[in-house]
Amino acid sequence: MQAAQVLDVLESLLAASGHPEIAAVERYGADLVPGGPSPSGVRVRYENGSEAYLWGAIWPGESDLPTPQTLPPPRRRADRIAVFAAQLLDVARPAAFASWRVVALPDLGPASERGKVPRGLRIDCADGTSLLLRATSGVGPTGDPEHDPYPEYRIPANLSAGLGGPSAGLGGGLSAG
Repeated sequence: MQAAQVLDVLESLLAASGHPEIAAVERYGADLVPGGPSPSGVRVRYENGSEAYLWGAIWPGESDLPTPQTLPPPRRRADRIAVFAAQLLDVARPAAFASWRVVALPDLGPASERGKVPRGLRIDCADGTSLLLRATSGVGPTGDPEHDPYPEYRIPANLSAGLGGPSAGLGGGLSAG
């Protein structure tokens, strides 16, 4: 799969998630493959103006992490978006993806936790390709809350990638209802 196709799936899942904290989801960047000067990714804008990004990257030395059951707090947006995307994939289980996992990346994260916190998502596609998405973030004008403002939110059980079987291609779209 091409990076754009992987990003299409994630953009659709994030938009269909219905998370009340998310104000907008959009694609950005022009690079067709990771590692270029204009990385392609997905931007999530939150209701408070903060943003989080998942973008195609080349970053040696990643290490797998278990996906946390609960989201990291909003003040850790990069960790939060990586975990949330993995949780969405766990529910939707798109046929085009063989597996996915949250990863830590060397030299990223708070000084005492470098290489130990979720700063990316590795997606292995059904066609044998693989893509690393690095998670980054920016704080909005009002800052981020210390605690989750929507602890009651649950991913819709019927969140679907709508991609059909492995040979169905990428048509279809996603639904949460």
